[in-house]
Amino acid sequence: MKAAERRDLLIQTMNQATTPLKATSLAKEFGVSRQIIVGDVAILRASHHDIIATNQGYLLADKATSVDDSRFRGKIVCQHLADQAIEELTIIVSHGGYVENVEVDHPYYGLIKASLQIKHTSDIQDFHAAMDKSAGTMLSSLTNGIHLHTITTSDEATFEAIKADLKAVGILLDESI
Repeated sequence: MKAAERRDLLIQTMNQATTPLKATSLAKEFGVSRQIIVGDVAILRASHHDIIATNQGYLLADKATSVDDSRFRGKIVCQHLADQAIEELTIIVSHGGYVENVEVDHPYYGLIKASLQIKHTSDIQDFHAAMDKSAGTMLSSLTNGIHLHTITTSDEATFEAIKADLKAVGILLDESI
């Protein structure tokens, strides 16, 4: 199979997918290495395909969990140590919150944003396992633990309850500082 053909099939596969697709799974499906898939995704992005890389795999931006207009969407600013990340995500998800992303404001590079797509406790477990397996570090390690999350909830009251619980455990950055 030629590279252009494989990329066309890759886009078709992503169009049909309802969940993120891991590069290793795609590599097996297409009979190539994971690095070939990573390169294909980079080329497809440069060709104006809006592909999101999450900790769970690749997906087309229009396939990402869409925000229903009836739901509340807001941003929170947090600061914590890496070992508190699971607690932070668990508080959000336990209220029915959906963590879209994480952002840090790097002093040199500016805004760095990564898609998280965390909705369930199983997503938190997958994220934690992937970080452990790769010996990865949190983006917030670049900014002394300070970071933002975009969160979607059923309503503003739920969003405020999440903020209150995060504040109670010292994770929400105090807005009065």
